[in-house]
Amino acid sequence: MWRRSLALVALLTAPIAEAQDRPKISLVLPSGIASETVQIDYFLTGPFGGYGGFVRAESNRASYDIEPFVDGRPAENIKIIAYLHGCEIAVLDLTFSGAPIEQWLDCYPVGSVSLRGQLSPATMTRTQSREIEVNYLAMWSHQFFGIADGPVTSIRLGTVRPDRDGRFEIALPDFYNQSSLRDGAIQFILRDAKTGNIIAFLKPAGTTLHSPNWLSVQAFYPIVQLVAEGQLRQPRP
Repeated sequence: MWRRSLALVALLTAPIAEAQDRPKISLVLPSGIASETVQIDYFLTGPFGGYGGFVRAESNRASYDIEPFVDGRPAENIKIIAYLHGCEIAVLDLTFSGAPIEQWLDCYPVGSVSLRGQLSPATMTRTQSREIEVNYLAMWSHQFFGIADGPVTSIRLGTVRPDRDGRFEIALPDFYNQSSLRDGAIQFILRDAKTGNIIAFLKPAGTTLHSPNWLSVQAFYPIVQLVAEGQLRQPRP
């Protein structure tokens, strides 16, 4: 009986040990970067086809690992989009030959640009738990990853609490100055700060229901009037 139990344990733990021994892609963070704020998306290609994933951010990490295997089969190419707070977005295109890869992520400081806005009606923000989440949508990510569909890479830039009149101001990274990132957009989501639940997707006022619910990346932003999607005027026939 004991022999059978030990054999079963060995059988179950063998794949785990094998996975732990596989070579990995290690992304080393610069000093001074809060690891819990790092956002990393990647796409693997190989004999299995294509596989996309992301790294789950944790505190007190000096590096993050990516497993370059899918169903036990090694990837041949790994493409990575990495955002470190206060730094330019980094893109990596790595070839995997079966050996471990240690890749340092450099931080090239990026400037900031102020965005001021107002949510209408202001009653949507009278509750203290309301906050606006601001994201960068990397419209260029499909072309970089070599895919035709699926959600674009989204990078959370921050959150802001509007005042009682619905006004807010937030400093955003100056992605317009990084020309390769101009093919992107700024997205606004109204959330419940306590639960994280989405209350509404927000769009610039004056647009139609069929207009994109985002702003294009700009060098300078005008004061943005935002409304919930359900409040938008219907397009004229």
